[in-house]
Amino acid sequence: MLFSRDHRFQDIEEGAEYSHSYTIDEAVYDALLSIFQDQSPIHIDDTYARAAGFVSCVMHGAIFNGFLSHFVGMYFPGRRSLILSVNMNYHLPSYLGDTVTLTARVRQKAETAQVVVLDVKFISQLSNKVVVSGKVQVSLRDEQFC
Repeated sequence: MLFSRDHRFQDIEEGAEYSHSYTIDEAVYDALLSIFQDQSPIHIDDTYARAAGFVSCVMHGAIFNGFLSHFVGMYFPGRRSLILSVNMNYHLPSYLGDTVTLTARVRQKAETAQVVVLDVKFISQLSNKVVVSGKVQVSLRDEQFC
């Protein structure tokens, strides 16, 4: 069983940054294809993707949403978290085999609602550029009931 980190609302500081790296490997790619069945040729046909001007098949944007969900639930803020909203902007394509580093910076804390607003960005190791960025609102539950 995996154990998630546990950042309490009162211990989180505005401006703090947290990072974690993810690799877009065959297992991630195959799982997304299997579960969601998005078989658009831009995602599964190298010849088609190259003809459209890309290096190879473009990875699904949903992969980044999965990485973000893992990050929020397992790393920061961790086990008390519940994502309320996500706004993602996809700047550059990502490719199979790339490793991306997700960095989240605490933009704001809303004390009464126990909500943190995170600015997030994914930086590709292949290009050293931001491929995805966005804003995430996360509620932190009080776990006195546990």
